[in-house]
Amino acid sequence: MAKARAQEGSALVVATLLVVACIGLVLAIELASPGANLRADRASERALAEAREALIAYAADRPINAVVGPGYLPCPDLDDDGWAESTCGSQAGDSGQAQRLGRLPWKTLGISDLRDGYGERLWYAVSSKYKGLLNCGVSRACLDMTPGTALGTITVRDNTGAIVHDGTVADAYRADAGGAVAIVIAPGPALERAGGVAQSRGCTAQDCDASGRCVTDPPQRADHCNPVNYLDKASGARYADEDNADFVDRNDGAGRPRNANGFIQGPVALPDGRAAVNDRIAVVAYRDVMPRIMARVALEASHCLRRYASSPENRGRYPWATPACLQSGDVWEGRRGARFGRIPDTPFADAAATAMLDRWWRGQSRAPENLLELPTANDACRIAIAPSDDGAHRSLPAGNPAGEGSTAGHDANSWWSAWKPYVFYALASGFSPGAGTPSCDGAACLDLVDPSGRVVGTPRQFAVIVAGAPAVRDGFVQSRGGANVAQVRQWLEDANSRLEGAAGCAPPPSFTCEGLRSCDRVTTGAGIRRFNDVVSAYP
Repeated sequence: MAKARAQEGSALVVATLLVVACIGLVLAIELASPGANLRADRASERALAEAREALIAYAADRPINAVVGPGYLPCPDLDDDGWAESTCGSQAGDSGQAQRLGRLPWKTLGISDLRDGYGERLWYAVSSKYKGLLNCGVSRACLDMTPGTALGTITVRDNTGAIVHDGTVADAYRADAGGAVAIVIAPGPALERAGGVAQSRGCTAQDCDASGRCVTDPPQRADHCNPVNYLDKASGARYADEDNADFVDRNDGAGRPRNANGFIQGPVALPDGRAAVNDRIAVVAYRDVMPRIMARVALEASHCLRRYASSPENRGRYPWATPACLQSGDVWEGRRGARFGRIPDTPFADAAATAMLDRWWRGQSRAPENLLELPTANDACRIAIAPSDDGAHRSLPAGNPAGEGSTAGHDANSWWSAWKPYVFYALASGFSPGAGTPSCDGAACLDLVDPSGRVVGTPRQFAVIVAGAPAVRDGFVQSRGGANVAQVRQWLEDANSRLEGAAGCAPPPSFTCEGLRSCDRVTTGAGIRRFNDVVSAYP
């Protein structure tokens, strides 16, 4: 009887093992099937798309202050703890190359722990121009993230070996055709890399702590944090021997030709059909981020203008603009009657004469006992306060007992200094300093129109226009050097290039908006590729 029971038990164990083996076989077949691979690839694409959007949002929407503006991306995560590293090389890209390739810093981005369809965390590479500010110090060159300067530096090839993003391009006229700003990679399952070395992704106790973070120095010494064990290589001249674990993204003239060494999109197959590259890549291109960064700059300037107008003395009125015609002589002060031009420096001209007693950009509201505190770099108007080089605040400006902020960049480096020539301002006559009671009565407001001339939305009190990279339009090549800073057509597109009036200019421009009857019509070309001005109008 006992023997029979033992035989029954043995049979049960054997049956159980057979069931487990069958389940394993089914799972193996399922995973190896084209349908399973397709589902995994789709999951990878979804993760890549989410990561890409998070990076774009970070560049455009992250908190800024009067020193550090928008446009920066985080460094990669080198030790797989989810956080971006504090540094990833020099501004020129001539040092720290290996530090600009690592895993996606999902905690820094504030998103979920994204995985590809095979359960692997995403990898990430960032351009030397866009990497986090701490890596280059607060310098004018580092802070210059303007459309003509902040080109991508990363080359990307498709799976035939053709270049689709050229990181060697340094020409602002070809900014859209240049290199990637950043890339995100879904590494896929491990394979045998070119050269016959199998990828190893383990994490021993000597290399990693209990949470899985690589603790070697540098972290890439651990198999788990070594890109060679996750990213693949396409051998042969056809693919330029592109190795996704090795790239160059120099941002200086001497080194930029080396940026031909970039990344290649998978899948790439060997002649025998085996996978050489199964990496999937999502690209963050210049054209993906720059319009969003420009829109953020426009919103920051708009916020300062609205803050100024909200002062009780100003009763909803805004300052005069600085005529562009004056800027060949580097004049940035507003002029009476000028309703179009660039954002003026403070103190605002003619404020007292028009009973606008607040002559400065306003910081955040403060209690009366704190009125002598100078606004900080994180106050409401982020184109206003320029801290001194040692981080302390400047002394109070003369005639500014309330401690309001002067225009950033006069006494210290500021992101606004580089952006100032790109930012224009159109003011409705009904909300100018000369208006009695601000209103749109009698067509005293601006019309926002599309390129066809159709009015978009309600009348506006003001509009901020941010110029894109220099362009070639109908044979006209925009050129912005020297005295051309004073020519609006060198900066703005279509009808916006004819918005300057005669006020403040001697002699008046050849084509004034008064003569063309275009002073109160601002054109927005949102979504139109040939139109690269970004407009923010209020309300």
